[in-house]
Amino acid sequence: MPVDISKQQYTGSVKALTVGSGEGALTVGGETAFPFCTFEGETPNSPKIGIQILDYAPDDWAEACLEPYKDVVADPVAWAKKAQDEYGADFIQLWLKSTDPNGLNRSADEAAQTAKAVAEAVSVPLLVWGTNNAEKDAEVLSKVAEVCADYDIMIGPVSEDNHKQLGAQALAYNLTVVANTPIDINLAKQLNILLNNLGVPLEKIIIDPTTGGLGYGLEYSFSVMERIRQAALTQDDEKLQCPFISNLADEVWKTKEAKMPTDSQMGDAKTRGILMESLTATTLLNAGADLLVMRHPEAILQVRQYISQLGGFEMPKSAKKAAAKSKRAAEGVVPAASRIADSLKEGALCEVVQIMDMPVDLAPGHAIALIKCVEDDSAGDGLVLSAGGSALSDETVRGEQKTEQKETVKEEFKPESEWTPVENITGDYEYKLGKSKDFAGKTVKLIQDNYDKGHPEEKFDWRGRAGDREEMLRQVTTSLHYWYGEGYGSEKRKKPA
Repeated sequence: MPVDISKQQYTGSVKALTVGSGEGALTVGGETAFPFCTFEGETPNSPKIGIQILDYAPDDWAEACLEPYKDVVADPVAWAKKAQDEYGADFIQLWLKSTDPNGLNRSADEAAQTAKAVAEAVSVPLLVWGTNNAEKDAEVLSKVAEVCADYDIMIGPVSEDNHKQLGAQALAYNLTVVANTPIDINLAKQLNILLNNLGVPLEKIIIDPTTGGLGYGLEYSFSVMERIRQAALTQDDEKLQCPFISNLADEVWKTKEAKMPTDSQMGDAKTRGILMESLTATTLLNAGADLLVMRHPEAILQVRQYISQLGGFEMPKSAKKAAAKSKRAAEGVVPAASRIADSLKEGALCEVVQIMDMPVDLAPGHAIALIKCVEDDSAGDGLVLSAGGSALSDETVRGEQKTEQKETVKEEFKPESEWTPVENITGDYEYKLGKSKDFAGKTVKLIQDNYDKGHPEEKFDWRGRAGDREEMLRQVTTSLHYWYGEGYGSEKRKKPA
């Protein structure tokens, strides 16, 4: 029987935001329901994924994360083009980390020229990111806005301490700003109000509520984002109806778990890091993230597949190519690039030019055909490309029909008329009951001496107690690590254990 799903209509919606122009334009927002709840409202635009690049070669990245970009990390322009052309970035985040006063402390002029070179090289939108030093970011991003006036870029992070300077630049050059606040719904709303009072339209503001990585504050980030989205949809709070961005790349890959080498307990380092990034990203998508900043191409591909399957969005062409390339690379087959092959579509009319047997050592029993595409049906005898399987011969079909007829018909299941007890496997086993008291002082009965009084107030190193990877996972999944962890005892102030 059909099931009627309870639906709820919301009075508010998320504002749509567009950055860039032409084929590379990026549009997010516009939701009238919670993430992936398409049965209650509309999600007209799919979440977008940007790839983070730096303005200099990083020396503290995990090896697994650095490997896909190792040939371009010294050149931000080449790095950005590879992220766009090879890995299908929807936008590029240029992190001007070299301007950090506590680091290389490069000048605003030098950083602005780097940003301009990257903006000229890519066709997708560019997000220029500072160092979270409010004073230096105001100087650097103001110069970037001036130099990149001809490009529709995004700048951030914009905080309460520098919103006046950067808000003025956004107004002067019609830029989109990323408003960053430290994981608090009230602070997020306050900063949006301050920017809006300056004249920055809400349609030019992206909320960055600050993101924690997996195991490092992700749950708190999720709850704050969820509250902001609830206020936008259910309370029609205009000041909180801006799209989200989650700058998760560095939050994931800077953790010790992402940088730890491969070992018997933690498993493969590369797989671990990729899963940490993809799990963080998919969690934030369910909190309402519209823009994700990521690093590893394989994690990005996993998240794109998640968005496609759960949200019903078509995967971008670049992502499809990346998936096919990844599959061929896993199989050890890396064919040369072919523009003709990419243009072939199902239903295209082709002409067979030549057929050759494949070498026995490559593919025994197979042949290769050289085909030529034709524009119309004037080629005479030809063939039509099809993605379907090969046709079966009449003999094969008849053989399958005979096989089906020979299959025995299973007896119909019939329930028993009465319950039959199972066999008593305990026999005459005799056991003794002992009496003890639980932590609340209540008397309980226990089988023989199979219990340990224990000392729950004592702290232990639960990681040290785990002998191998399986034991560690068992303790984590069963919450046993809580009793041996440093956090034990927090509940004792509220109620007895």
